[in-house]
Amino acid sequence: MRSIQTKFIILILSCIFICSAVIGGAGIINAEKAVDKDTAQLMNLRCSELAGDMDAMLSRIEQSVKTLVVFTDEQLESVERLKNDEAYLEEYTKRLESVAVNAANNTEGAVAVYVRFNPDLTPPTSGLFWSKTDLNGTFQQLVPTDFSKYSPTDTEHVGWYYIPLKNGKASWLAPYSNENINVQMISYVVPIYRGNETVGVVGMDIDFNIIKNTINDVQIYDSGYAFLTDDKGNVMCHNTYPFGIPMSSVDESLIPLTAELENGTSGNSLYTYTNEGVEKKMAFRTLNNGMRLALTAPLSEIDKSKNELILQIAIALLIIAPLSVLVTVAITRRMIKPLRELNTAAKKIAEGDLSISLTQQTKDEVGTLSDSFQQTVDHLQKYINYINSLAYRDALTGVKNKAAYQEAERRLEELMRQGCPEFAIVVLDINDLKYVNDCFGHDFGDMLIMDSCKLICKSFPHSPVYRVGGDEFAVILEGTDYNNYVELLERFQTAVDEYNMHNDSDSRLSIARGIAIYNSDIDLVFSNVFKRADDAMYQNKKDMKDRMRQDI
Repeated sequence: MRSIQTKFIILILSCIFICSAVIGGAGIINAEKAVDKDTAQLMNLRCSELAGDMDAMLSRIEQSVKTLVVFTDEQLESVERLKNDEAYLEEYTKRLESVAVNAANNTEGAVAVYVRFNPDLTPPTSGLFWSKTDLNGTFQQLVPTDFSKYSPTDTEHVGWYYIPLKNGKASWLAPYSNENINVQMISYVVPIYRGNETVGVVGMDIDFNIIKNTINDVQIYDSGYAFLTDDKGNVMCHNTYPFGIPMSSVDESLIPLTAELENGTSGNSLYTYTNEGVEKKMAFRTLNNGMRLALTAPLSEIDKSKNELILQIAIALLIIAPLSVLVTVAITRRMIKPLRELNTAAKKIAEGDLSISLTQQTKDEVGTLSDSFQQTVDHLQKYINYINSLAYRDALTGVKNKAAYQEAERRLEELMRQGCPEFAIVVLDINDLKYVNDCFGHDFGDMLIMDSCKLICKSFPHSPVYRVGGDEFAVILEGTDYNNYVELLERFQTAVDEYNMHNDSDSRLSIARGIAIYNSDIDLVFSNVFKRADDAMYQNKKDMKDRMRQDI
């Protein structure tokens, strides 16, 4: 017959082994999921930020060329006069020069600017061409390319003219080398039409190094890097492979990667591939000019923290297991309380409760187990808290999102059931956002939303701001802000007026707002307060539109 001590020892050891297996397994599984998700978010965020910077740079270049296109088109009296009046052709070209050179001087990386006319209508060297003879020099007037010397199929010499015409739209041309100033260039060219007739093209050559330098400066993890390809998977910028080489020809293992780049897919997941025997993961985005921007890192570096954590858990379990047997046999009675606490904590974790704190501290292996247990739980809690914070944060503006607003709504409704809380709701809506998106693009609309959000946050610094719709925000006022809501609303209007004073008409803000104060006599649920504030906002929006019509 076994003694009670023997049975107790067996029971304690069994609990230790079971708890260790459950906690260690749960720690490993949750650590893997959390780190994989965190890694995907990190690489995609870095890739999206870099792509945003690159697209912004390309957009600025496009805007410079389009501005010159508009001026060129506006100054043209007629195609017939351009075709038949040599004096007008010369005067018209002279008129474009200062605007073209000024546009190039104010465009980052510009090394040449040109306006070339249809050689079927005008002499083959007609138009203007200003270029730098070296990167640090100034723009000088050069003789335009003579179209009569080249066939339209000669892509090397006149592709810059005929490719955009063939495409029938503004086009980014593939990078090429300018041997005169020893620099790689990328060109943006816009064709000009008048009626059904081709007038010519307006273009600008850009130093490709401004893009390459941005790519080469990127580093993620220990040896991760960024690279650039065209839409066929040919290398445009890479820290190892030469310019223009197809990635699929470098290593057969990159054939699936090339296909992935050609497809132009992107998203929140990472693409896994093998290169020269090294397994890697990649996030990539398609730029506005059709190129593929990729961010890649070895899987061993990406999983380093995860593997270290798993190794720590495994080592801890391997160490704790044999030591627990010896210590349990030697000091059974002393281990009862801490083991009981460990068992209780394990049950809480199994139920999803990670808010535990181990208080029984002993200077032995059980204490080591308790410390490892607590560290594991703390790591899990940090990961869960981090993930939860993402769920309640608006990705564009950084303020609280609709889910966070619904949590606040439930909290206030509970207070409404318990007593008579003091709070008010301010509802704000950006006017004419659809017009801005349609006329200037969603990127400009997003900038308008972010600027509006900054003004709202600045005007209500001590109150939570929620983005509850595409262009709608809500602010819940309590405490001091509730008592001073009139002053805060005046401060908000002042902030909007000051913003509009320093911006042109295209960038001005028009924000309707309405406020409602909780009244226990009429507000049975939280949504009643919100609806009154929303109605007040729409009335304010109507009043603003009426005033605008009167001003007109």
